[in-house]
Amino acid sequence: MNEICIRPARAEDAAAMLEYLRRIGGESDNLTFGAEGVPLTVEQEAQRLSAAQNDPCTVMLVAECAQELVGVCGLSRTPRARLVHRAAVDVSVRRTHWNRGVATQMLKQLLALGEAAGVTVFTLEVLADNAPAIHLYEKLGFHTVGRMERFFRMPDGRYRAALEMERLVE
Repeated sequence: MNEICIRPARAEDAAAMLEYLRRIGGESDNLTFGAEGVPLTVEQEAQRLSAAQNDPCTVMLVAECAQELVGVCGLSRTPRARLVHRAAVDVSVRRTHWNRGVATQMLKQLLALGEAAGVTVFTLEVLADNAPAIHLYEKLGFHTVGRMERFFRMPDGRYRAALEMERLVE
C-alpha cells in the first residue's frame, strides 16, 4: 500500500477536492450530499480553501495517497469569546481507503491541532446506524450526548437518526 500523507488543504487543491467530494458522495449514504458533490465552481472552492487556510478558527486537512485525495477532515469554531473553546469536527474517507486507519490518523492530527489552539470541547454529528464511524469516534474519546430522530431525509423519503457526540479535553 502506498504511504498516506496528511497535510493542510490548500487553494490549489480545489479541483481535486471537488472531484473527491463527487466520488465520496456516490460511495456513501452517510453524507449530506450525493454523487452530485457540492455546488461550487473550482474558483469558489479555491476561495473557500484559501479562506480556511487563513482563518485561525478553521483547520482543514487532506490525506493523499499517490497524489490523490483519499480523505478530508475539518475543524471549525466561532471566534466568539464564550464559544471559542468549542469546535465542530467532520471527516470523510474514500471507500478504497476505508478500514486502513486514514480517518484515525487524520482525526488524531486534527484533535491535537485543536487542543493546541485552546479547544476543550469537540463536537460532531454521525448517523446513528453508522457503527464503524461511531466506533472510531468512541475510540478517540467521543461520547454520545444526544440523538436527533429525523436528522437526514433520504431521497426516498425515509428519515435517518443521528447522534450528537462530544469529546471533552481535561
